Amino acid sequence: MQISTHGATRCQQRGIPQEILTFIINYGKTVNTHNDKKSFVTNKIFSRLSKDKEHSKLLSRFDKQIKSTAVIWNSETIVTAFRITKRNNWSR
Repeated sequence: MQISTHGATRCQQRGIPQEILTFIINYGKTVNTHNDKKSFVTNKIFSRLSKDKEHSKLLSRFDKQIKSTAVIWNSETIVTAFRITKRNNWSR
């Protein structure tokens, strides 16, 4: 998956590695937002994935970043990533 120029700039500014973005898109919860999709990892998903030995090393290394990052993407491009700073209603 490609990353847009805007997305690359935002990830660099916020210190978010590329591997976290793909992990959130692949294993996080995804909701539709306008013409794009928004992905994030809930606490329930995080605890379930942390029991899996395949993901435990990545989750322990980037636990705070994975829990507090959301990714906006469409079918072929990561548009942007941002920090989740307040309680969200996306889970509904």
